[in-house]
Amino acid sequence: MATLKTIRKRIISVKNTQKITKAMKMVSAAKLRRAQTRLINARPYSAKMNELWGHLMQLVGEKAHPIFQRREEVKKAEFLIITSDRGLCGGFNGNLLRKVELFLREQAASIPEIRIHVVGKKGRDFFKSRKREPESVITGIKDNYPFEEALKIADDLIAGYRDARFDEFYLVYNFFKSAITQEVRIEKILPFAAPSKQASTPSPSDGKYVPEYIYEPSREGIMEKLIPRALATVIHRAFLESITGEYGARMVAMDNATNNGSDMISSLTLQMNRLRQAAITKELMDIVNGSESLKK
Repeated sequence: MATLKTIRKRIISVKNTQKITKAMKMVSAAKLRRAQTRLINARPYSAKMNELWGHLMQLVGEKAHPIFQRREEVKKAEFLIITSDRGLCGGFNGNLLRKVELFLREQAASIPEIRIHVVGKKGRDFFKSRKREPESVITGIKDNYPFEEALKIADDLIAGYRDARFDEFYLVYNFFKSAITQEVRIEKILPFAAPSKQASTPSPSDGKYVPEYIYEPSREGIMEKLIPRALATVIHRAFLESITGEYGARMVAMDNATNNGSDMISSLTLQMNRLRQAAITKELMDIVNGSESLKK
């Protein structure tokens, strides 16, 4: 049975831990606000870029660029899996990694060769512990992930698809819905698929005018310049979604830890008071028994 001294030490330890979790919650909340602002600003640009190249593709056709052409047989697939460098963020990493591991097992039945690229130390450690070495690992991602870095990845992916280094490329990340909700998404970004006509431009049957633009120097030339930026926009937004979701998950996790600490302190305090009461009662009983024996 725990002694009073042991319980007091545990209460002090929990209080010290609670101070840390409170501080981490406040830091995560501040970073979440900044990350959410960047994400909100990026989403409209991504939607407009999607609409623009979708309109171009409808005019030019899928044969205008090899990045749109699907392979008859998929022999090689690659995955870019975005996780965090640090933990203490609830199920943010665990939910994503469990889902992608199950998806990889399902795909392995139909795709002979699967390679993975990992962002974040948590993803790296997860796959290394399962004896699956990633092809590349990226760590130390900044909160304000630069678009130029996403553009480099996009150029490398386009070159890889043209050279047939892989037949499909998937992007795996946590989509930010709210501070308490992140949705794991596994998106196939290569071959590049055009948006649906209903989502990109209105059709004549809708009774709306479909504008015909004059493109200089040419539609094909603009498409060649636009595709890397469109692909980079998808990658950049995925990084921002993951970063924002990480801070939201950490803020919620630290808030829950702080509340659990308060509950633990209450429970330990009650236990300590009961032990003190039992000790006092025992001392009183000893005094009464001693007094009675003196009377005899």
